Amino acid sequence: MIRLNLINKKPRRCKGNRISIMLKKVFLVILVAVFTVSFVQAQSDLTYKSGVMQDGTRLTPDKVRELMSANSEALTTYNNGLALGTVGTIFGSIGGGLIGWDLGTRLGGGQGNGKLLAVGAVSTGVGLVFALISEANLKKSVTLYNSKLSNNTISYQVNFGFTQTGVGLSMRF
Repeated sequence: MIRLNLINKKPRRCKGNRISIMLKKVFLVILVAVFTVSFVQAQSDLTYKSGVMQDGTRLTPDKVRELMSANSEALTTYNNGLALGTVGTIFGSIGGGLIGWDLGTRLGGGQGNGKLLAVGAVSTGVGLVFALISEANLKKSVTLYNSKLSNNTISYQVNFGFTQTGVGLSMRF
């Protein structure tokens, strides 16, 4: 008769199973150690050189509005600058057209209209003033944005790796 004593038998572990578990733990520790990640959320400053630039790339007005949405004063100044630039372009274009019409008439041998030339010159001058004020407002909006940005930069660090109590996640603000 064959007797099986299953009560006092301890389960035997296969050596391969222990190695497998050990390799998984080592791999996890190495993976966590290699992938220690630090994030710092910081936006770079804007500059104005015949357009709003960030890191050497010219930004579209929609992108600038998106960036400035958190700073209402900078956004208002930026929108005013764009509006004044549009008005300046309209006045300058009308003035240039009137001057060109009168000069074209004179060069073609016709009798020029001095009043038309004067109105064109005044309109071009008004357009130039609006353009200068527009550029000043755009530069001011960039300065306002950058000043608030340096004061309100949110920075934090997230570290995956070894902590005081073992392997884990730590965050610093």
